[in-house]
Amino acid sequence: MNNKLFEKKLKSISSKEFENITAKDEDWKYLGKKIFELNNIEIGKPNDIKASKAFDIDSNCFTYEINSERNHIEITNINEIKKPLIKKSIKRPFDKFNIEQFEKVTGGFQLNIKEDRQQYFSVNFQSDDNAIPYIGINVDKNKSGKLYLNFEDLVIGNIYPIIEILLHDNSNLEIILSVTTPKDINVINSIYAQLEKDSNLTIHNISTGAGFSRSRMDIDLLGNGSEFSLDGIYFGEGNQIHDNRIFVNHLGKNTSSNMITKGVLGDESSSVFTGTIHIAEGAEKTESHQENRNILLSEEATAQSVPNLEILCDDVICSHGSSVGPIEENLYHYAMSRGINKVDADKLLIKGFFNEVINNSKWELVHDKVSEIIDTKYMNIIGSKNG
Repeated sequence: MNNKLFEKKLKSISSKEFENITAKDEDWKYLGKKIFELNNIEIGKPNDIKASKAFDIDSNCFTYEINSERNHIEITNINEIKKPLIKKSIKRPFDKFNIEQFEKVTGGFQLNIKEDRQQYFSVNFQSDDNAIPYIGINVDKNKSGKLYLNFEDLVIGNIYPIIEILLHDNSNLEIILSVTTPKDINVINSIYAQLEKDSNLTIHNISTGAGFSRSRMDIDLLGNGSEFSLDGIYFGEGNQIHDNRIFVNHLGKNTSSNMITKGVLGDESSSVFTGTIHIAEGAEKTESHQENRNILLSEEATAQSVPNLEILCDDVICSHGSSVGPIEENLYHYAMSRGINKVDADKLLIKGFFNEVINNSKWELVHDKVSEIIDTKYMNIIGSKNG
């Protein structure tokens, strides 16, 4: 797709100028053999859109159909967007994959939230082939909104979404990002967000699908008093890989961020969490916390956690923590001594483990999605053991 919007963003930069991504690159070293696909992105053909009444927009990652009009949201086709929402992320380095994403965008739209609404706006992505959809989200000054981005109806191929978010002064946005697509799909989300004065962004990241599921978030807290929250869960089975890379840049004063991600891993699945908190010079009164916890349901499952702090000024409060291990035996004994069998005890303890993340949201959809996921994923793991 030859798009003038991204020509302005890239200017004279070309992916041909960059070396191929290899396993030696820190940002991609856990991808394994799938690196080949990132150095040779081949775009497929659009499938027919299967319109549904369950979502406000259905998209095949090339085009889209609007199923219901919402007066508080203005939808602009990618070909009609006049200028980029975000010209450049503050600290994110360019590599071959990042540039090729913008060069080969297959379609998309920008959502402009112009009025306050408690009712959420939902987008469903469906695809039968490789694609790079673009989603821009612009929240006007003093406005707030809720979005549900669903990556479930993907049949084959690889999907590499670009999500750009701009929050103006005193605006609020809450997003559910749900990747529950089949395990033979690869989904790599690239999320860029910039927050102006006193704005607030909350992301609920639910990742249980795809063979390789990755979310890279670059969050720039530009304005004084801006806030970012991330609640993330992932649940692996088979040989799934869940890769979460979160980079939060505190640039304004009195900013805050709070990131909690929790994962449960069975069979031979694995996870990687890399979280970096950067506090720039002059960003006084910053408060930032990150936490990554993992439960391993098998001896073959693995989890790696790499929390980082980069603090360039005084008068800040920061913390980070991580843990990896099986469910504690004393918790099993407690549950089973009360007549609960092993399977039900596992599900009960896993739900309790996720509760800290779930309870951070008053959004019922988050609670419903997580409850459904726990039952389905755990029974899949039990089935593979007994099969």
